[in-house]
Amino acid sequence: MGKITEALKRVTDDRVARIQRKPETQYVVRKLEDTNIDAHIVSFHDSSSPIAEQYKIVRTNLQTLRAEKGYKSFALTSAINGEGKTVTTLNLAISVAHDLDHKSVLLIDADMRKGKLAQYLGIERSPGLSDVLKGEVQAEDIIVSPNIDNLSVIVSGKMPKNPAELLGSKKMKSLLTSLKNKFDYIFIDTPPVMPLTDACTLGSLVDGVVLVIQASRTQRGVVKHALGRLYQAHAKTLGYIMTNIEYHLPHYLYRYVQEYGGYKYAYKDEDGNGGKKKKVSQVSR
Repeated sequence: MGKITEALKRVTDDRVARIQRKPETQYVVRKLEDTNIDAHIVSFHDSSSPIAEQYKIVRTNLQTLRAEKGYKSFALTSAINGEGKTVTTLNLAISVAHDLDHKSVLLIDADMRKGKLAQYLGIERSPGLSDVLKGEVQAEDIIVSPNIDNLSVIVSGKMPKNPAELLGSKKMKSLLTSLKNKFDYIFIDTPPVMPLTDACTLGSLVDGVVLVIQASRTQRGVVKHALGRLYQAHAKTLGYIMTNIEYHLPHYLYRYVQEYGGYKYAYKDEDGNGGKKKKVSQVSR
């Protein structure tokens, strides 16, 4: 085996080992008292954290799109299951709701099969979107407040027999048109693209689609295929949010992040011990 081949093999082995290695540190969010909102929703529980700041960067990009092109409805999806799509949608919507412009934000759970927004917010799953589309209740009767300023929510509702057909119905299109006249921003959490058609159907009804991709997990070919399906459905893909990114902060930058503005962050190592670690987890970028 030549030296070049050996070097390439070492590089490949090192990369595989890094991907498979369990993270040494984990960002810990201290859940606020008197709330049922899940601790993963850092934009609510710790809005000044490094992770929450990443959502604010995405928020700024969406605000620019709204100012320049009038975009206000966004569907968030992923290529496959388990890429952090729902948590990302929630954090982003809350980040926009917390902005000082006091824009009204509506968050819709359009995953009528396995919707989890209600679970993360600690509220009931029904009545919700499916019940409206089936004509059982009125839209104004299912818009709820999770006790977050400027944020309203429509949960998924009871699981119907024909979710894809309901999302592609004239009633869904009419509902979105009506809601866009009432809210400044609409964020829709949709099922993943590859196993289902729901995201492609909704993608053609909103101003743009944001694809959530988990680092070191989702293959490039799968993402490319998902983008192709969205394109064929006449959905406009605006960009990407990458989850589960890990990076090392240089010592001088770590001290700046720790001390700037009096922010206080908590870290734990694999054994659950606290300490000043330089390695943090980044949810979106």
